[in-house]
Amino acid sequence: MKIKRIEHVAIAVKNLDATRDIFAKLGIGCDYEETLEGPGVRLAMLPIGESSLELLESHKPGNNTDKWIQEKGEGLYHICLEVDDIHAALDELRAKGVGLLDQVPRSGHGGNQIAFLDPASTGNVLVELVEMTAGGH
Repeated sequence: MKIKRIEHVAIAVKNLDATRDIFAKLGIGCDYEETLEGPGVRLAMLPIGESSLELLESHKPGNNTDKWIQEKGEGLYHICLEVDDIHAALDELRAKGVGLLDQVPRSGHGGNQIAFLDPASTGNVLVELVEMTAGGH
């Protein structure tokens, strides 16, 4: 498995607009926003070099982001690593005994394929893998 880069670092927020404005004051602009109805989140991507900050706001009570904020408050939510081949990466990690929250990739931000690893296997850090699709954000 080849990890290409940290694609983004996700921050769970209660108010995406207010948080985006705070980062804008720091000179970090937003280049992409999207609402993902399935998981019930609104997100904004704030690029920094070859990586981004991803702001995640829940708009569905009881979803994973909402539960995170209720239990831990706003703040660092997960780290996302870009891989060349997400299917091969999941197969390799499964063979190495790494726990997977997603056994198969699913659609994520910008139409990219994503999968989450079990934090019990990653030092209690939620890790997302992403395979960027052609034309995806």
